[in-house]
Amino acid sequence: MEPRRVIEGYYSNLENPPVPVIPLKIFPPTRRKHIVVEAKLDTGFSGPLLLTPENYLSLGLHLYESTENVVGLIAGGYRVELRVSRGIVELGKTSVPVEIYTSVFVKKNIIGRQLLNEFKVVLDAKNGKVLLENP
Repeated sequence: MEPRRVIEGYYSNLENPPVPVIPLKIFPPTRRKHIVVEAKLDTGFSGPLLLTPENYLSLGLHLYESTENVVGLIAGGYRVELRVSRGIVELGKTSVPVEIYTSVFVKKNIIGRQLLNEFKVVLDAKNGKVLLENP
């Protein structure tokens, strides 16, 4: 039996109340380069991963974009156009191919439900710990 893999995060005090974040390694489809970022866990975002425009462009993800028009609905009911690209997210030793979204309005990197649903998620706010367990 393969041992459980656990990815550890923490609660960041950059927001009030503190917000759960997890470190990610993100690659373009070629895997020729990568960036390491911390991303906020947000179950209000249904997609897998939302990156700031700076991170999206630094990986060259605009070169792998879909021609599909994607519109997101943000708080307040406003619609925004999203750009979407293919990419790979590495959490611990787990690599997951995902769609990666961005918009000029994105100010924080966000992991959404589509990616979180691949893991058992433990939010231990009292002790400031975030755990993603690979089942």
